[in-house]
Amino acid sequence: MRLLKIIATVGPSNYDYNVIRKMIATGTDAFRINMSHGDQKQWEDFINLINKASNELGITVTKIADLEGPRVRLGNFDPIKIQQGQNLVLKYENSKVDGIPIDNRVFFSSIEQGDKVLIDDGKVSVEIETVEKDSAEVRVIEGDVLEPRKGVVIAGKEFDMPPITDKDVNDMKFIASKDFDYVMVSFVRNSKHIDIIRETLKKQGADNIGLLAKIETPSGVKNIDEISESADGIVVARGDLGMHFPLEVLPMIQKRIIESARKKLKPVILATEIFMSMVERPVPSRGEISDVYKALEEGVDGFLVTSETSIGKYPVQVIIWLSRVIQEAQKHIIPNKIDISDISEAKIAKGVVDLANDIGAEILSYATTIDMSRLISGFRPSKPIYTGAPSESIAKKLNIFWGVKPIIVGLSNNEEEGLNLTENYLKKEGIIGTGDTVIEAARSIDQNSFIVKVKQLL
Repeated sequence: MRLLKIIATVGPSNYDYNVIRKMIATGTDAFRINMSHGDQKQWEDFINLINKASNELGITVTKIADLEGPRVRLGNFDPIKIQQGQNLVLKYENSKVDGIPIDNRVFFSSIEQGDKVLIDDGKVSVEIETVEKDSAEVRVIEGDVLEPRKGVVIAGKEFDMPPITDKDVNDMKFIASKDFDYVMVSFVRNSKHIDIIRETLKKQGADNIGLLAKIETPSGVKNIDEISESADGIVVARGDLGMHFPLEVLPMIQKRIIESARKKLKPVILATEIFMSMVERPVPSRGEISDVYKALEEGVDGFLVTSETSIGKYPVQVIIWLSRVIQEAQKHIIPNKIDISDISEAKIAKGVVDLANDIGAEILSYATTIDMSRLISGFRPSKPIYTGAPSESIAKKLNIFWGVKPIIVGLSNNEEEGLNLTENYLKKEGIIGTGDTVIEAARSIDQNSFIVKVKQLL
């Protein structure tokens, strides 16, 4: 049984009910709607497709909204081919200068002669030669097709911009009106950024949505421990990180971010170029498969595929291959252990996992909140954590955690009743039976105590 989770991005390649249905049937645990692209009509269409397919299949699927955040982008223009050594003019889109438009004036107040500017995740790079108030002359270092609305980054620098934009606030109104389970927060620089987003959502009546902090900038890496403490989960956004740091140091940065999230027992998702070759090919590369093995060893909860499923030619095959590789990797790789000396309540969860692994027991939990299953998940048991959930909302939040298999059993009067409901469901489905050893764990409804018991089923 696959323990790591798969989050797929929606887009033109899966804007179809049959494709979404196949993606769920073959292993997609969650879908990401990237609010940097499309509009509310398209986003709502995807929500309806996901809900219809998941309900028809009877599979719990988590929905994640990804806020665009304070990003500088190219403006609108017809795609053009540029070549190495060519000179170009970049200009503020509202100025009357001829050139390639940039949508934010902060770009021109941030650049200096000699700066390297990366466009479209580094596919195109230019060097600044001269700077004016609303324009800059640049020399092309790496050429390719330059396309509109692509992201722009100054290597080694961060734009001095507010943590959320007017567009983000408007998008959060949409998020609050729909049944999203998580919001990915882009360009998180510190814990205050998370607090601002949480408060904004709360004002919209959406205070139960989980927040996943995307670590994409030097500030985010520097402040990763406080961000891990404040957020509900972490996303290692290797695309933007790769435009701020030398590529050769990215593996160590990835390792540090994952370790920080795991020490706080928060889910951590690895994103960008998981199976990037599958945008054009029906199979992943050997290097990509090795990358998945390494990430499993580091202890990620799952993977976020982006272009592979949103614009790639083989969105369903991406899910099939990723699920297949994860299941094989689990047979051979044990995630690195973590130190939890500063989280006393987590020691109970660690004891559950250690005992279950030692005696080969199944783990059952009942989630009065997501906490008990989150704590158990944080120690990466070798078997699934079958978790009874009182509601669909809690089940969907649990669905991105390592190994958690949420089961909606309904609201119970106490944790004992919840565990009994979960056990009875698993017996009925033939997942557990006579002679099996199970460890049952739950946190009390008042959150003041834990219940843990070991039993052999008769």
